[in-house]
Amino acid sequence: MARAAPGGFNDLNETLAAQFDKEGAALFKDPWQARNDYISVIGNRSPEAVREFISSRASRALSGAETARALSLLESQRNAQLMFTSCGWFFNDISGIETVQIMRYAARAIELAGVDNWLPLEKKLLASLQAAVSNVPGGAPAQASTTAR
Repeated sequence: MARAAPGGFNDLNETLAAQFDKEGAALFKDPWQARNDYISVIGNRSPEAVREFISSRASRALSGAETARALSLLESQRNAQLMFTSCGWFFNDISGIETVQIMRYAARAIELAGVDNWLPLEKKLLASLQAAVSNVPGGAPAQASTTAR
């Protein structure tokens, strides 16, 4: 069974975590606790539940734009965690549904983080997948770049 090289995903995760740490510190009392508690919002996305979540974890009253940014950062972190879902790391072909989903999580994490210079992150991730096995014409890089966008 082939395995994807997790290096690119680890690097991406570290970059996204650093950004979350930096931006989250300006928005949350404890960014990492807010990230861990965000599961409560996943189960109940009603406007009231989201408002309560943000107001109880924010370091101050947030504007609408700041609230939207806080939620985008939390969703980015959720997708960053999802890209390590175990079923996507053991595959015979990178074009399998599990691995494709892992790549989609990674692409969504980048998009939601709003990383100013996302292209190098994506290129680095795609380069880490070069050796992965694929039955798709063009190989793993073609599959990965098609999946990512």
